Amino acid sequence: MRRDLRGLSAPRREAARWSSAWLAAPGALLALGLFVAAACGEETVPLETLCDPGTNIFCRCPGGEPGTKLCNDAGDAFGECDNCREREDPTGGSGGSTSSGGGGGNPDGAPFLRPCGLDSECQSGLCEFGYCTRNCVKVSDCEYPASECVKRAGVQVCMPVCKTALDCEAFGAPPSQCGFTTAVDNWGVTVCSNFGAEHRLMPAGTDCAPFDHEQCNLGYTARERVCGAEGVCEVGCFTKADCAASKSCSSSGSTLGKCN
Repeated sequence: MRRDLRGLSAPRREAARWSSAWLAAPGALLALGLFVAAACGEETVPLETLCDPGTNIFCRCPGGEPGTKLCNDAGDAFGECDNCREREDPTGGSGGSTSSGGGGGNPDGAPFLRPCGLDSECQSGLCEFGYCTRNCVKVSDCEYPASECVKRAGVQVCMPVCKTALDCEAFGAPPSQCGFTTAVDNWGVTVCSNFGAEHRLMPAGTDCAPFDHEQCNLGYTARERVCGAEGVCEVGCFTKADCAASKSCSSSGSTLGKCN
């Protein structure tokens, strides 16, 4: 059907004729679409890859021994830390201890892992590092996984497990801090204790979710411990907040830098 062009100005009549010609031409719209697609394709920039598919990097296993992380087929991420030993059942097959404490304590006192200031305030009769606890020989003597048997500062007691500094505030932070150490079975753990100068963050190479820095610095910023793109804890910085107040970060925010 022909369009009625009467009443249109000369320029509009000319534009209408060209529009009709394109619509009538076989495959014209398809050709136009292919042209646009081709033009866009020429401008496509390949995505940068993080790693070479199939290659491995070093990582630190939960038990502390070295492991490996495999670059995926797309080259844009690493898998979890692999080739790691399994931890022997910390509960000894009993499901963990449920006792609130040893004898000689205060029956009306605070229960296991509750804040305290004196031994007499605890049902267990033992207050260490700001919480009610008990002596232990193995991890199963504690309430696993809420606590771990750890030896430090001349005592070997059950210590509450933590993920960040916030988990230790109830026990008086500071001096109580969430820090990395090893349990009596030589397994890497993070617990609340009065570490002082011995306070440690997650070791370099520890598995972490890319750029989730709290998994590495345990909530203590300005300590030069971050999680990089490869998914392992690293020493360095991405912003000034990762450095001490007197230092600056050499990174622009996208790559790992140094605090100077």
